[in-house]
Amino acid sequence: MTSLRMTSRGPGAGPAPARRALGALGTVLAACLAASSCGPPGGDDASGPYRLSEEETVTAPFTEGDVADLGDTTLRVWADKNEQGTLEALVPRFEETYPNVTVDVTYKSFDDLTATVVPALQSGGADAPDLVQGNQGYSVDGALVQGGLIRPIDDLADAYGWEENLSPSFLGSMRWDEDGRRFGQGTLYGLHPVTQIVSVFYNKRKLEDLGLEPPETFADLEAALAAAKENGEQPIILGNADQYPAFQVFGIIQGAYSEPLEISEWINGTDGATFVTEGNVRAADKLVEWTEEGYFQEGFNGLSEADATTRFGEGEGVFFIGGDWNAEALVEAEAEGIGFLAPPVGESGGHVTQGSSGLPWHINSATERLPAAAAFLDMQQQTEFAQQLADLGRIPVTAPEVEGRDELAQETIAAVTATLADDGQVGYLDWATDTMYDTLASSTQELMDGRIDTDEFLGRAQDDWQSFQSEHLAE
Repeated sequence: MTSLRMTSRGPGAGPAPARRALGALGTVLAACLAASSCGPPGGDDASGPYRLSEEETVTAPFTEGDVADLGDTTLRVWADKNEQGTLEALVPRFEETYPNVTVDVTYKSFDDLTATVVPALQSGGADAPDLVQGNQGYSVDGALVQGGLIRPIDDLADAYGWEENLSPSFLGSMRWDEDGRRFGQGTLYGLHPVTQIVSVFYNKRKLEDLGLEPPETFADLEAALAAAKENGEQPIILGNADQYPAFQVFGIIQGAYSEPLEISEWINGTDGATFVTEGNVRAADKLVEWTEEGYFQEGFNGLSEADATTRFGEGEGVFFIGGDWNAEALVEAEAEGIGFLAPPVGESGGHVTQGSSGLPWHINSATERLPAAAAFLDMQQQTEFAQQLADLGRIPVTAPEVEGRDELAQETIAAVTATLADDGQVGYLDWATDTMYDTLASSTQELMDGRIDTDEFLGRAQDDWQSFQSEHLAE
């Protein structure tokens, strides 16, 4: 995949296989307790979000002189290992601009990063990182916000103009309310220069052989699936051994029947939100219908996403539903004639799908190198750096006019741009609670196997959501 984690966007993951966006809660909290007392997000032992004093509030961008005034210093950075290509392009540029700053980057696996970032910031000390990557949702970012461990950055965003070209849906997963109990709106705590979405890959030659144009609407997609089946082609290749790809397929269907705000409010824990909606009923019924029609190949629950991607790249199937990060594997396999669609437009009238920024960058609330940390974040957001991100196969959010490194990359950039323009990037369904990944993984598989019906599928997700609201987010 691109340097976005495929785990970060396996259902809440972004590029690395099946990253559980929220499933690491137990690991993170155990690490918290080993370091000191932090308690679960919103718990009695949490210290609460960091509050900026008037003296700390930044009203203008830091200058090169402000950074120089730090003297010779080291900016300590903890990053997901999939950021290595990006940082190897960024750090030399940063150190040339700010020669008094040495950037010391520690790369960690996703699991190691999410297990250690909270206790590392809690422990403090001279070796604590100034900049860290977290992970959207309650298990990591929630703990960081509730522990007062990361600095709110609304003032920096205003000073540097970071929000000028960014959609509300892109920033939503990095915002938390004033109590640090719910994300999706409120104070901004993180930023990232790239984004990703789940959408539809297609085999250009096979679609052409069927006499069809790339589907723009959900009705077009359904017509293409039926035509593929009628002509002896496998409509969709699905690898669901890791269980999250199936609920990404559900998400594509859900986006055709639901308004983006309705989806994102449930993910973000908005009071009164529910998973038992007319749109979700229709989406679940449609997923069952697609399964019964044979639109997915036999044995899809025993095939990994990686193997499904390979088989699709080798010419099996007309469509493959996955994250734009899967394009990396297709390019590496020298697959030819593969395209990527913007999420098919359904009844909402826009492109709606799961997706988010990369793992958010956070500033340690105790850093003594704020001018350098802010300058580092700003350099990532500069339009001058956007083309370098695109050259690495990533999708920058600040400059949609960049050139993708190949035709498929250009199509992914166009698809993401269209989705963000419709404010249709809703986050990942499994972000909704600390156990939603497992709930959706098993329930979607059972729904497609015919072991449960739509009512039970939706009810399980809503029960999980309601339980989390009551136990973890209660006042």
